[in-house]
Amino acid sequence: MSETPITPFDFESYGVPIRITGSDQGLIDWGEEVARKALINNIRLLSGPRDFASVFELSYEADGKIKLLQDGRLEGLDAVRDYITKYFNSIIRVAVAENAADLMFIHAGAVGWKGRGIVFPGTSFVGKSTLVAELVRQGADYFSDDYAIFDTQGRLYPFPRILSMRRDEPGYTPYEVTAEELGGKIGVGPLLVRAICFTEYTPEAAWTPLQRTPGQGALDLVPFTFSFVNRPEFSLGVLNKITENAIIISSQRGSADKFAKTFLNFVDNLPD
Repeated sequence: MSETPITPFDFESYGVPIRITGSDQGLIDWGEEVARKALINNIRLLSGPRDFASVFELSYEADGKIKLLQDGRLEGLDAVRDYITKYFNSIIRVAVAENAADLMFIHAGAVGWKGRGIVFPGTSFVGKSTLVAELVRQGADYFSDDYAIFDTQGRLYPFPRILSMRRDEPGYTPYEVTAEELGGKIGVGPLLVRAICFTEYTPEAAWTPLQRTPGQGALDLVPFTFSFVNRPEFSLGVLNKITENAIIISSQRGSADKFAKTFLNFVDNLPD
């Protein structure tokens, strides 16, 4: 009796070819579900032989644990599928962000306000999603709570995944919410970036913005730029485009609801 053939999931997202394969078709199909959610279904199916920017392999171990490999490297091993799902969701987005040919991804929240792009660079646990959600509640267009996308001219495009939030309670229980559930809408790009704000939540912090030069702002964005290690010259060129017409500021902030109103008023008063 012949074995059931395995069909890999081959696709392209933002111009990056990816393969998900493994020893079990059910796991591959689950991997497809994770990829579609992680990449907000910006996926085009591929067929035929080709070189892949990254190959993910999923398999079951003898003890029932799920093993995740990326390009032959062990990236995850756990019996709890939710844990593997969360990590797989993250690294497949990173694989695309690092390799997109004509786009650049920055770890940042982003909104549109009256035709102006606003970007909040930052890693996890600095309050990006909470701040972006509050800005959307107050009328800003939703672009992203985690990955901001730019073209070679430095213009902002939406990456409107469902916002990933944490409850303000012991354990910080995660939950998801859409822009529509917040009373807002998803933005339409491209937008020129008018403001870049380096900020994180600190209880009772005062808003005391310090302005940075475009050159300093571009350098400060480097740690949040996924493609910089692989393509520094390309990345710096786009970063300079992003910052050349933007006000770049830094400050700690207090609660998102109060800060959002203050910040949108600040943007409204910027010179054209």
